[in-house]
Amino acid sequence: MDVSQEAPHYLLVDDHSLIREGMMQAIRSLAPGARFSQANSLQATLAALAAASDDPIDVVLLDLGLPDSRGTATLQAVRQAAPTQRIGIITGQSDVQVALECIHHGASCFIPKLAEIEGFMSALKALVEGRLHFPSELLSPSEVDFPTPDEDTAQRVIRLTPRQKDVLQWILKGCTNHAIATALGISAETVKLHVSAIFRAYGVHSRTQLVLLCSRSPQADAPNTAMTASTATAHVSPLAYALPPTMMASEGRVCAEPTEPASPPPSREQRA
Repeated sequence: MDVSQEAPHYLLVDDHSLIREGMMQAIRSLAPGARFSQANSLQATLAALAAASDDPIDVVLLDLGLPDSRGTATLQAVRQAAPTQRIGIITGQSDVQVALECIHHGASCFIPKLAEIEGFMSALKALVEGRLHFPSELLSPSEVDFPTPDEDTAQRVIRLTPRQKDVLQWILKGCTNHAIATALGISAETVKLHVSAIFRAYGVHSRTQLVLLCSRSPQADAPNTAMTASTATAHVSPLAYALPPTMMASEGRVCAEPTEPASPPPSREQRA
């Protein structure tokens, strides 16, 4: 039996050993078979990722404030070294704009260290189960400029082709068009067409909006469930966000391709 399929490999990145130990014990309480590696700096993180070819890292739980790197630059550096791993952010910052930038750069979970223990464990549980998780204040329409569908659009049933469902699943794991194309064996241009069709189906204009929209319901429906656009906006997406085990080792960015300049989401003042 392939142990890597049974026991996901976590890389815990924080410069405080007590925090890393606490994360390890908390995750182990949720996933007893989990395996762990640890790093206390960006340099050590990159080295651990490079050295894990025989035992690949499945999930990186990353602090944004490291001795040799701070802020979303830390996430971007790790994403470049780990283009297909899931990345969860655990940070002392609870600023909404920082969280949005992390989504933009490919994080699938954002976990404030100062969260109440119940909320902290709920976030870790989502990470362990392969689901999206962001603080509840991010899921308010007031924080993100979601378009308001007209009556006809709101009642439209969201129907995706099998290939579009595949692409959607990879988008929600943060992958770039190039990474999706490689994973699915299709061209990046074809992926771009599918992404545009998915945006139209959900009535959104960006990957950040799509990820936040699909984060609103921890309990997802089956992939083939048909629903209206208004139902998806208010409640759930038709994709199962508890990702299958075969996809656990894949995560990427939610922003532009690495060769393109990344444009962070607008600040509250800019949106106003």
